Amino acid sequence: MQVEFFYVIYNPVAGSGNATATWKIIAAELAKRGIPYELFESRYQRHTVQLTQQIISRGVRDGSVLLILGGDGTLNEAITGLKLSSNPKALPIAYIPAGSGNDFARGIGLSRKPIEALDQVLATTEPLHLDIGTYTEVYKNRTGYFVNNFGIGFDAAVVNAANHAMSKKVLNSFSMGTTAYIAQVAKILLKRRAFPVTVTIDGKSETIPDAYICTTTNHPYFGGGVRILPSAVPNDGELDLIVVDRPNLLGFAGQAIQSIMGRPIKNPRTRHHFRARSLEVMTDSRQFAQIDGEDWTEQRFRVQFGLTEQDFWIKSKTLHN
Repeated sequence: MQVEFFYVIYNPVAGSGNATATWKIIAAELAKRGIPYELFESRYQRHTVQLTQQIISRGVRDGSVLLILGGDGTLNEAITGLKLSSNPKALPIAYIPAGSGNDFARGIGLSRKPIEALDQVLATTEPLHLDIGTYTEVYKNRTGYFVNNFGIGFDAAVVNAANHAMSKKVLNSFSMGTTAYIAQVAKILLKRRAFPVTVTIDGKSETIPDAYICTTTNHPYFGGGVRILPSAVPNDGELDLIVVDRPNLLGFAGQAIQSIMGRPIKNPRTRHHFRARSLEVMTDSRQFAQIDGEDWTEQRFRVQFGLTEQDFWIKSKTLHN
């Protein structure tokens, strides 16, 4: 199938405004190639959910694709809108990354350069089937989806600090959004304490008493390019959970640097890896959480994780169906 029409949802505030420049590049290229589209602008939180449902409810054109331009949070909202719509399989999703972290693009082999990413979209001839994580937070009765990861503990505290830091907007203006996350690492290392986590898979539970990172992930990356779990694959039909101990400040800092540099961790005894299609994570203490880079305030957690699937209109450099 060749794309005949794009429904475009564009988030102008993604990447602290860098998405505006990205959209100008993409709009000019679509015009140059004579590809028709209809543009929808996402103006506030959860607006992309509503826009996606609106597009589906009025019926879609044959040969059309939903093109999302924004960050991982915008992509998350588009998928949520599809799943909540009357016809979740009506449209495959294409994506042009224009956020701060852009971990989804890294995880699936999609260029973070606008024209190259568009070329990967236009070169596609069949959908790419990818896993999407689902969650139910029992204590607050909240449900949703994640394309990257659901993190509790250190990574979520870093995301929370970075999202609320004045420096993030400045760094994004220089295409240095990842630096906003790294800049918070030292501060969080000094503040956060280890906490117990109970993991349940197939009715069997294991408690890890000194957890510092507890991240359920769909691919290797979080925090704007940190390779938390290189072996995670977003189309293998399973979720990966990585729980990392904090044995001491120096040791944990060394592991953090190794992950940021993409190098293998030399002390696997402090890392607990679980792989399953469904699992549950529970904490007794209040912790921060992050879902695809969007932070939650501190609370106790009991989260049940599962999987669903989404068709993407992207020709991946690294993945195959």
